[in-house]
Amino acid sequence: MPTVLLTGATGYIASHTWLALQAAGFSVVGVDDFSNSSPQVLARLQALSGMVPVFERVSVCDPAALDAIFQRHRIDAVVHFAAFKAVGESTQQPLAYYANNLGGLVATCQAMQRHGARAMVFSSSATVYGTPQYLPYDEAHPLAAMNVYGRTKLMGEQILRDLEASDPTW
Repeated sequence: MPTVLLTGATGYIASHTWLALQAAGFSVVGVDDFSNSSPQVLARLQALSGMVPVFERVSVCDPAALDAIFQRHRIDAVVHFAAFKAVGESTQQPLAYYANNLGGLVATCQAMQRHGARAMVFSSSATVYGTPQYLPYDEAHPLAAMNVYGRTKLMGEQILRDLEASDPTW
């Protein structure tokens, strides 16, 4: 059974993804630092799934902690939700958002590379499109992030495009 590392695992969308991954037959290792969530989510996950969650309290900005997780668990893929997400706060604390959202993505990708995992689902945001030119958005829509949070997501997408261009095994 393939194992997925789920970052930002106790956030709202990630916790629902956790259950969906389990239902689809994946083993899930969750990581979160609880900066945007609560440890109580773990009890809810256990009650809903009937399984004790495999979870480690870790920041994705900590390369040594990520390496330890990859060493303890055979990680096949990553679903990356770990990020600060408040648009207003991002304009007041841009360095924190860049450090966490981009630093965490880079640290996660570097750990993946060191341990031979090359499959990632990255949670971006519609904020990368800015003011709609047309609706519904599609991938051909012009990119024009208008705030720090959106720019971290847009830059994250570019980092991943550059990574895949440099190594098609990603």
